[in-house]
Amino acid sequence: MPVERIHFAVRRDWPDGGHDFFRLSPSPGGAQDAIDPDRQYWRRGPVRPTAYRVVAISPNDFDLHRGRYGCRSPDCP
Repeated sequence: MPVERIHFAVRRDWPDGGHDFFRLSPSPGGAQDAIDPDRQYWRRGPVRPTAYRVVAISPNDFDLHRGRYGCRSPDCP
């Protein structure tokens, strides 16, 4: 069984306690580069993310998480 490589993504937390992930990258810097443009995008809206952070995540977990809208699971990275 092949070992799945760890990648990095940005976790975006929302005021309602939910979160999502975006920008899967093989390096932390690649994920980090996506934060400022995303922050600019949400700046004008009535609801804005409360926090951003780069987290380690497998590509498989990243893909599985796409269907969890408003996820509040404590076991997510």
